[in-house]
Amino acid sequence: MQVFTAYTTFLMLITWPNRKNARYKQVKYFGASISSAAVLFLLFWVTADDHEFIPAEMMYATPESLSTVEEQASWHITSELGQVTVDHNDVIRNLEFVENNEEQFTELHASLTTEDNVTTELIRSSTMNRTARVLQRLSQIEEVDIIHLNWDLYYEPEYGPGEFDTILEMTVFNEQLRNIEWESLEQFDAELIATEYWEKPELSAVVNEEKAGS
Repeated sequence: MQVFTAYTTFLMLITWPNRKNARYKQVKYFGASISSAAVLFLLFWVTADDHEFIPAEMMYATPESLSTVEEQASWHITSELGQVTVDHNDVIRNLEFVENNEEQFTELHASLTTEDNVTTELIRSSTMNRTARVLQRLSQIEEVDIIHLNWDLYYEPEYGPGEFDTILEMTVFNEQLRNIEWESLEQFDAELIATEYWEKPELSAVVNEEKAGS
């Protein structure tokens, strides 16, 4: 659609002196391309702006071949989100299982890459949805007591190579996750279930604006 719009724009400009002889066909093509692009963008906006939590379709049984917690966690995450993002970055940036023998609890540290989106609001809502789906899956790993989850966003500055920026960090007890009725959950708020929670100020500003407007 972008190529077609660019082509019709170029066609209209170079044929403008002969517009009458061409019966303004190039202007009609240009108008049609702009209208189509606007409709497609509106459809994307309506369908993409989804704050409602969509739970995983079913609780998958972990394959018996996965012997370590890291392997099980990696399988759950990639089964839900895939292995790479649309920008061809690894979804899993880091994954580590730690057994704290002194305190007698275990921790799973997961650093993941979230997807970029059109607006900050859509980045936050989609990342929150991904958080819920990942935690729902990871809660099945009985060996894990505490989950430390953080999301990084890949972006390309105006100059130089692309960079990763952490936009959300949270810590949650697995026992808390197991008490959630995922199938009846309509909206997920990570901050309510986390014992420790931080998100980038730009994301927090979106929440504050929504509260102020309601």
